[in-house]
Parts: sequence; structure tokens; C-alpha cells
Amino acid sequence: MILLTGITGKTGGAVARALLKRGAKFRALVRDQAKAAEWADQGVEVVEGNLNDSASVEAALDGCSKAVLILPNSMEQQAMELAFIASAKKMGVQHFVKLSSPEAVAGTSSPIPLVHLAAEQAIRDSGMNYTIIRPHFFMQNLMGSTNGARESGKLVMPMGEGNISPTDCNDAGEFFAEILLSDDSKHLGKSYDLSGPDLLDFSQVAAIIAEVLGRDVSYLAADSKAFQEKMRPFVTSDWHSDAVATLFGEIADKTTPGHVETTFQEIMGRPPKSLKQMLQETFG
Repeated sequence: MILLTGITGKTGGAVARALLKRGAKFRALVRDQAKAAEWADQGVEVVEGNLNDSASVEAALDGCSKAVLILPNSMEQQAMELAFIASAKKMGVQHFVKLSSPEAVAGTSSPIPLVHLAAEQAIRDSGMNYTIIRPHFFMQNLMGSTNGARESGKLVMPMGEGNISPTDCNDAGEFFAEILLSDDSKHLGKSYDLSGPDLLDFSQVAAIIAEVLGRDVSYLAADSKAFQEKMRPFVTSDWHSDAVATLFGEIADKTTPGHVETTFQEIMGRPPKSLKQMLQETFG
């Protein structure tokens, strides 16, 4: 049995869809069963619990040989991830799979990558078999700005002249499912960086959006502080907006440039989806 966290989010939901498509049986741990009713209706075993409550986590892990850790970024994320890892070890999980970030490298001072680094180290120290999956910038994170561009003709983001190699969230879900359902031990002890097929600056992103929407769209490099203030009402806390602003700043100043990875095609046997393909599917 697989225990999946994060099913009510974009990435966890993508993993769930991919597992269901392959006929896999799995359990989902959620804080509020009502929010996961659509998944229960599709045959997912939904159990209620709280990652701050080790007893409920361990009850959810009972009988599970595999666990998937996918949490939204928050000030509490590190404590919850470390507690979940400890519970998984205690309950005898044989394969632990974590969503991480390619920015999680030694020497970073960025808050979100630091959380991932701490969790990655705890997983390695635990002695459990593991696979860490690290997608680059999710294409779906551009949707709010794309909708704005459809109205205004401007893609407004604080990315300067930085670039990204965006990953489709659904491709990431398919990749998770492949790793989870594979009997091949070659995935154990591995960290996989994923990306889409293209390295794009934001003028190129704007041009792709323009082509798909059928209207002129130009990139406007926003002031980072003004953009952060505009973002605050849509994130969970000031810590979150500060952390996202730091990541965006590192894209803008090219501290964390995009890298096109070949991992997805090598393991899945098909190319990853491009930003243009994803937008065409979304906007028709």
C-alpha cells in the first residue's frame, strides 16, 4: 500500500490521477476528508489526520510499504516533514518518495530550498530506501500571470532577464507514479531533477502565451517589492510571500538559472510536455 500526502494540491492531485490511471490502490492522508470527497468517490482510501499529530500519521502509515511526501511551502513545513519522516521510519516504510526542489543545494540561503535540504538529509540519515524527485519551476505557476496577460496584453512578473526550464505538473505526477509502481531497484537512493524540454526567458514565455492566446503579449519585468505586496493576499503568510520573493529574485539575478534535464525522457520513454503544449491544452 502507498500513502500519499498532498492529494488536495496540484502536485499531489497529479500523482493521484496518474496512480488511478494505472489502476493502483493507495491511501491519502488529509486534514479534512470533506475536501478530498472527489478522490474518495474515485476509490481512493481517504484517511483524516494531521502531520502535527504523530499518532494520526502512524495510523495512516499502518500497512503501507511506500510513502509519498508532498507538502505546500510554509513556515511549518520543515517541522512537519521531519516528523513525517520519523514516523515513516518507525512504521517500517520500505520506499520513501519526496517532492523536493533543484534549488536545494548546499550553500543556499533561500528559505524554501533550505526546508527541502533539511528533509532530504533526514531521509538519507533514516536508512530508508528513498527516491527524491526535484521538478524545476512548474508551468502551472504561470497560470495567474497568463490569465492577467489575456486581459492586459502584458506578462507581469519580477523575473528580470532570468530563465526557467518549466515542468508540467502532470508530467511530474506521471513520473512519481512510474517510480512508485516500478519494481526496478535502480530508482532507490536516487535524486532525479526534472524539467520540460525548453530553456526560456520571460520574453520567450510571453511570446508563447501570445501565440496560444492569439493576441499580442509583452513581458514587463515588475518591481520585485511591488509584486510581492500584490502577491501577499494569495499566499498563506508573510513568511511564504518572502520565501517566494527570494526564489523569484534568484531567478531574476540568475543565481538559479534554468537547466534542461533529460531525466524524464530517459525514464518515461517520451519527451516531457512543453509550455506551449500545456497552454494549448488549457486554453484550447
